[in-house]
Order: sequence, then structure tokens, then C-alpha cells
Amino acid sequence: MKRFVSWLDSPVAVIGRDAVIAALVGWFSVNNAYTSSYGLLYYGPVAIAVAVAGSAVLAVRSRFPRTVVLLTSLLVVLDGVFTPLLFAVYTLGAKRGSTRSTWLVAAWALVVMLVPWWPGFQLRFRVNDINDAIAAALFPLGFIGFPLLLGLWVWQRRQLVASLRERTRQAELERDMLAVKAVADERTRIARELHDVVAHRVSLLTVQAGAVSLSPNKELAEFAEGIRQNGAAAMEELREMLSVLRREDGDLAPKHPQPTLAAACELIADASAAGQHVQASLPEELPEVPGTTARAVYWLLHESLANTAKHAPGADIEVVLRDHDDRLDVRVANTVGLPRATPVPKSGFGLIGMRERVVLSGGTLAVGPLPGGGFEVAATFPKESR
Repeated sequence: MKRFVSWLDSPVAVIGRDAVIAALVGWFSVNNAYTSSYGLLYYGPVAIAVAVAGSAVLAVRSRFPRTVVLLTSLLVVLDGVFTPLLFAVYTLGAKRGSTRSTWLVAAWALVVMLVPWWPGFQLRFRVNDINDAIAAALFPLGFIGFPLLLGLWVWQRRQLVASLRERTRQAELERDMLAVKAVADERTRIARELHDVVAHRVSLLTVQAGAVSLSPNKELAEFAEGIRQNGAAAMEELREMLSVLRREDGDLAPKHPQPTLAAACELIADASAAGQHVQASLPEELPEVPGTTARAVYWLLHESLANTAKHAPGADIEVVLRDHDDRLDVRVANTVGLPRATPVPKSGFGLIGMRERVVLSGGTLAVGPLPGGGFEVAATFPKESR
């Protein structure tokens, strides 16, 4: 429906509509020229030709409204036919609005209507009494004034609608700009908090672990060195995160490559090196999967191993990757861990973020406790992009 309405306002549709109106008015004008007692020309071939030509110009009334009013006013002078002038005056007001030229052309049309044009090129006022004089004055005023005022009302309404549309567009643009600014301010605030709080704490942890790694106790030194390396890697990732949060151009490529399935498998080795009891069952050759799936698998393993280390220390962990023809199954399960002396605070966002990544890649996720104790995370990913 909207396409049809927009087509009606196209130049071709406007010309076609005006041509149809011109044809109908032309047929009426020829009959009117035959019966009208006004006009300088006697009825005949010349008068008919003038009536046809004067009506035909209505086909371009939307493009040349002032010229069409002047030409149709000549039709009134020569043939005494008023109908084309009525359409022309309406179009003048609707297309040109309240301008000086509009009022001058309308005044000319009114003068043409007031002057009595009689056949044989005679100009005579035939007024018998005051009533005839009033009628002779009011008829031209109504015949010119009504279509002109109607056209001016249509023009003003169109201007009002266009103004409201422009205000709506400006309001939507301003709303979008404010939303973008709010997001940018929030990103800056988060980056500042991460830098001032988290980065400072991780830096202290890395420095302290580096100092302990110099201990003569070899086992303790190796353990501290692992903490220092993990802390340094965390700082590097945190710096990249801060640069992304403060970056205004989102099209810039990240400094580090995106996680892959190979990087996800390295998380298992890192967890084993950190002292977790991980038993992995992986395919001999890692399958080719979309980037979103690889990132989702990486962060699923990352979050699962980190949660096990926090909430079930000393638990046995089983990581299984099953490669099928059209899907990839990932399962991480752990047994009951050792009790902690102090409870570990929960953020409540780990599983939410995990589920969002899995759904974004087109997969499904199931999490929950095991019947015999422990916890299980199972996900299924498509091997083709969706």
C-alpha cells in the first residue's frame, strides 16, 4: 500500500492523473463553449479549438501552475468557459503557496472573471438592478476565491506534515546520538574502573608471585612462576579489553587473534599445569568450525575450568569433545571438590555469558548438578554458520 501511495506522487503518475482530468474538463469545456453566451468568439471551429487547447494545458498544471492559470484565463475571455480556470487556480494555491506571484496571478484571474466578455469582441456591463450587480461581483469572487483558499489550505497542510516529519527525523537522530554517547560514556566508565581496580590488583599479584618465584624452594618457585605468567597473560588481555572499551572505531581489528579450537585445547594443558586434575577426550584432528563456534567453545572451557578451580578445588574434571558430521559436542563435568575454609564470591554472570555465546553461535547449552554430586556443562554446536 505504501508503495502504491508513493507511486501516486511520482512524476509519471501526476502527469497521467492531470491528463485524465484535462480530458474530462476538455469534453465539458467543448459543450460549455457551445452553450455559453460569454466570450469574444462566436461558436464555431475556432471556439472549439480554443476550448480543447485551453483544457489540454491542465495536463501540465502541477508543473507550471502560474502559466496554466494565465492560459485558462484566456479561455474565459475567448470562449466564456470557466471550469479549466477553477482547476488551475486550485493548483496554483496548492503548488506555490501564499507568495506574491500567486496573489498577482489570482488577481488577474479575478479581473478576467469580473469583465463581461461578449461575442463580437464587445465589453458591456448588463446590470438591471442592485441584485444583478451584487451577483456579478460575488460570483467571480467565489469562483476564484474558493479554489484558491482550498489550494492554500492544502499547501499549508503539506508544509505542516513535512515539518512534523522533519522534527520526527531530527528527534530520532538526536535520540540515536544520545544513545551512542551514553554507551560511549558507560564504556569509558567501565574501562576506568577496570584500570583503577582490577588492573592494579592483578599487577600486585603478578609482582608478588614474581618475588616468590625467586625462592630456593624449587616446587614453590615453579608454582609462583605459573601464577606470575598467568597474571601477566591476564594483564595483557585486560589491556586489550581496555583498548576495546575506549576505542571509538569498532571496525579496528583486535591486536591478538581470536580464540580457536586449538587455543581452547591449550586451556586444558594450562589447567593441568596449574594443578587441576583434568582428563581430556579429544578428537585426533580438530574439526573446522565457524569463528563464533570456536570462540564459544574456548570461553565455555575457560569458564568451566575457572569455576571448578574456584568452587570445587581438587575435583576430577572430564573434558570431552565429540566430532560429528554436522555438529560438535562439548562436555565438561567435575566431581565433588574439597570444601573451602572461606566461601568464594559468585558474580552470577559466568553462566549467563556462556549461554549467550553458545546461543549466538547457533548452539544449545545444558548446565546443572550431577546426580552423584558435581556439576556438568554440555553444549552442542553446529559445524556450519547459521
